Amino acid sequence: MKELFFPYCCPCCGKVIPAQQVICGACMDALPRTEQAYQRENITEEKFVKISNFGIGASFLFFEKDTPIQRALHQMKYGLAANPNIGYHLARVAAAEYMEYDFFDGIDVIVPTPLHQKRLHERGFNQAEWIAKGLSDATGIPMDSSHLLRIRNNNHQAQETGRLREANVKNVFEVNHPEEWYRKHILLVDDIITTGATLLSCIEALKPVRGCTISVFALGKTRKK
Repeated sequence: MKELFFPYCCPCCGKVIPAQQVICGACMDALPRTEQAYQRENITEEKFVKISNFGIGASFLFFEKDTPIQRALHQMKYGLAANPNIGYHLARVAAAEYMEYDFFDGIDVIVPTPLHQKRLHERGFNQAEWIAKGLSDATGIPMDSSHLLRIRNNNHQAQETGRLREANVKNVFEVNHPEEWYRKHILLVDDIITTGATLLSCIEALKPVRGCTISVFALGKTRKK
C-alpha cells in the first residue's frame, strides 16, 4: 500500500521501480565504470603508490557533477529521504564484477572510513560502512568498523578545496588496538575519492599497525584532481 502512494524511484533517472531493485537496470548498465579492477597504476592508485606498504587501489565508477551517479550518491547520503542502501547495492554489484579479476584476493579485513560520533548521530548512518558491508557480504571478507576511529569532527570535505582538504583531515583519525591488524591486508573503503586526502589521513593513522598492507576502494572517483 505504501508503494501506491509513495512509489520508489530510481535515484539516477527517476523512473518508478520496485524498491528492492534500488537502481533500474538501464541506469546500472549505463553507469561509467572505471575498469580499474584489473588496471594497476590507475588514477586511483596514483594517490597512494609512494606509501611503502600500499597494495592495490580501485574506484568502481567515474564521478562527475550533474550526472546520474552524482544524483545517486547524493541521495545515498543527504536529505530526509537519504538511502544508504544505494551504497550497499552498488558495492555488491562492484564486488561481483571485481571478483572476476581477483581484486579481493588476499584481503583480510574491510575497513570503512569512520564518521565522528556527532556526525553519525546527525546523519544516522555512515555511508562508507554501508559500502563496506556490501563488499563484505558479497565477498565473505569480514568488515571491522571498531578499530579505526575519527577523533575530531572536522568540516565536510565537500566544503574544502585543494590543500585545504589535506589540512582538514590531518590528525583526524586514530587506531585503537593496532595489534588486532598486525600483518593483515586491510582494504580501506570510502564513497568518493577526489584528492585522496581522507584515505591518506587514514593510512597515516594506521602506521602503528605493524607489517600490514593497505589497499583502497571507493565507489566513485573524480576524473581529475
